[in-house]
Amino acid sequence: MPGHYHIPTAPASAPFPYPAAFRLLEHDDYVKYGHPVFEGRAARGDEHWTAEIITQTWYQAGTGRIPISGAGYGGPFAGEGFDGIWLDMSEIVRPTRDGIHGREYISTTVDLGRRLSMLSFDDAGRLTSALPPLVQLPLPVLFNPLPEPLPGRGALRGLVAAAERLGTLALLTPADWDDDLAECASAIAFRLTPDQLDMELSGSSAPRFVEVETLGVSENPKGLWERARARWPKAVISMRLPLNADSGAAVAELVRAGVGIVHLFADDVADAGGIPLPDALRHVHEHLVRERLRDSISIIVSGGIAAAEHVAKALVCGADAVAVDWILLAAWGCSLWADRGRCPVEDGELDADWAAQRVVNLMAAWRDQLLEVMGAMGIRETRRMRGESGRAIFHRTEETHFKSLLGGTVPASAYQRLPEPEQNTEGDFRWTTALLLTSHEQARTGDPPDGSMEFRIGHSGGGFDRLAFAFEIKDGPAEPADPADFDMGLTLNRRDDGRPIIRIPLPWWGSGMSYGSVGLPVMLSRAMAAQALDTFTSTGEGGYPEQLVPYADHVITQIATGLFGVREETIQRARLVEFKYAQGAKPGLGGHLLGDKNTATVADLREAVEGTSLFSPFPFHSVYSVEDHKKHVDWVKTVNPRALVSVKVSTPTDVDMVAVGIYHAGAHIIQLDGTYGGTGAAPEIAKKNIAMPIEYAIPKVHRFLEEEGVRDEVVVVASGGVRTAYDVAKSIALGADGCAIGTAELAALGCTRLGSCEKGDGCPFGITTTDPELSKLVDALQGWQRIVNLYRGWLAQLAGILQALGMRRVGELRGRSDVLVYLEP
Repeated sequence: MPGHYHIPTAPASAPFPYPAAFRLLEHDDYVKYGHPVFEGRAARGDEHWTAEIITQTWYQAGTGRIPISGAGYGGPFAGEGFDGIWLDMSEIVRPTRDGIHGREYISTTVDLGRRLSMLSFDDAGRLTSALPPLVQLPLPVLFNPLPEPLPGRGALRGLVAAAERLGTLALLTPADWDDDLAECASAIAFRLTPDQLDMELSGSSAPRFVEVETLGVSENPKGLWERARARWPKAVISMRLPLNADSGAAVAELVRAGVGIVHLFADDVADAGGIPLPDALRHVHEHLVRERLRDSISIIVSGGIAAAEHVAKALVCGADAVAVDWILLAAWGCSLWADRGRCPVEDGELDADWAAQRVVNLMAAWRDQLLEVMGAMGIRETRRMRGESGRAIFHRTEETHFKSLLGGTVPASAYQRLPEPEQNTEGDFRWTTALLLTSHEQARTGDPPDGSMEFRIGHSGGGFDRLAFAFEIKDGPAEPADPADFDMGLTLNRRDDGRPIIRIPLPWWGSGMSYGSVGLPVMLSRAMAAQALDTFTSTGEGGYPEQLVPYADHVITQIATGLFGVREETIQRARLVEFKYAQGAKPGLGGHLLGDKNTATVADLREAVEGTSLFSPFPFHSVYSVEDHKKHVDWVKTVNPRALVSVKVSTPTDVDMVAVGIYHAGAHIIQLDGTYGGTGAAPEIAKKNIAMPIEYAIPKVHRFLEEEGVRDEVVVVASGGVRTAYDVAKSIALGADGCAIGTAELAALGCTRLGSCEKGDGCPFGITTTDPELSKLVDALQGWQRIVNLYRGWLAQLAGILQALGMRRVGELRGRSDVLVYLEP
């Protein structure tokens, strides 16, 4: 298609109340991951068509916007099928693309049809190869026939009109056709049964795309394809087959017969003959690769495609495009199996214009999310994503390797879990009500938990929540001990490079939170606590407020990709300077500050325009290699000869190579920020689906640095999902030297994980707001003491863990993954 592809969106709110009784709080646009779904009951609805997916779909269809929220991802650690895949991202050692500021240079176009393995020319240089027909679509999504008949013609007319506006295809049956669709005939493709192959297709004498149904048909698919090709020689002919574990051989046979496109379908919940759709699709793709046939055919896949993340993951698993169906009904207001309520669209005919706009909005939001994923991955064309399974992280594979690093496996039932409140009305799967309450209590008293409530793990079902120290299985939690009897300190410069030797008395500091993502009283609370504990806190990427200057020896200056508020004097006043290449909650994307949080004081500090949304670029547009990164490090070392340099990165598949590159560039500290960390604002697709969790990244980096012989010359700090003293200890046992803590400090100030941090007035506790009045709810003179109290409780717990392990120094715990056991469900 000529020019840049753009999808115009427009508001299309529902003219009726949505049918489900989902629990939505005052500032919620949709159900947040891990939050209670229904009021007063623990049920969560369907495992595939979740309340989160349905309500995010309503939001996207009504607005055309990407779902964005704060607080980080709170849902399950991983699951089956699409939920068992994280997508990759690129930083420092691989080229990247800016999925926000450079999206016009990223293409979502896909060509569907048979591809020739070579071209032939005559002696005069003229092409002699007969080129098979192709269909080019500007986004890799087609529309299946509606899965349920709906009243009137409005839904069909809206669907076809949406396809025409988007430049894609709507698959119809001959019975769906009527003259009211004629204006959009170019967007119509037909799905035919064998007995319909010889019929005249009304309104389309020469369709450009015809799909032949093979399910329940006795005739050989090859024969059906030959009949269809003879009938419509200029059309792309697709064969529709069920997707299962044996589909690879069937598809290979069709490719050898000349078929150029197959449509493989699973059931409505992405089950393909008893295995998840992504697994079955990978089997087909890999079979065709082994047979050297993959480049000769296009694959469309469908069945349970319910979110933008499913599109990206289907492509990575081997599809060229996807086809959707049930999600169209959700876009029009159905809640499907999420609550099994009646759909409003069943009660009367839809307005065709409204129906079209809702689908257009949804696809615009999906495409924007696909662009962000591609930018994070460093991929410029959708077609390059096809089958790039090496650019994905598969839970089953990583978990198997992860378990092999530990000291054994025990049944989860053997773990002595402590009591929890009957009603989990606050928090989510990662930050449960129990973890929030015990954090609040430690912040109030300064004492470690008394064991009356669970304070060590949550309910995410993976990562830290699947790990325990071996002594816990027999004896339960360690008895707290006096930290003064143990060496808890962490030396931050191990390079012997003449720069200061900084040693902090505890193995953690406060992770980056910018002015804008949190209010000034929160920043002051954190800085004052860091001073009291003789550790550090980071400014985040929003600049260095002057009110923090009295605490400068304990404040890390962060330099992020937007360079907001970065000046020579802010670099020169810091003992520790931090480059932020990426953040775990939005890997491959820059920082997000939405317009209503960009107040006058925030804008002044960031040197921006008040009220505008600020999206930092990704990556640093001066860094595309380790050599470029070294220039960054050298720049800071020149500007501030006494500063140590820390580099914060996310956790791609090659995070080990990123880490060793950071070391060779001259940094003192490598901060690994895992994908489930906190954030002031991030797209849901990034929080949940890009880069690996911190639990997998730590041992990968630790062991690689050991193999390279440099492990003892650099400090590795873990962040992104570290919630408790036990998480800190587990991180160190996996191979980190220490941790950077974010959300736990906010929990000490009263955070309950509402997830509305992105809104100017979304935090009722005044924590993640820049509103001058709301900010007054946090008193820095009390806030710093609550953070200090929390950490005193943590230190007593960490001392107890060391005592239970027979260790006297926290450094002895580093890399001792053998003291951990895996809790097998």
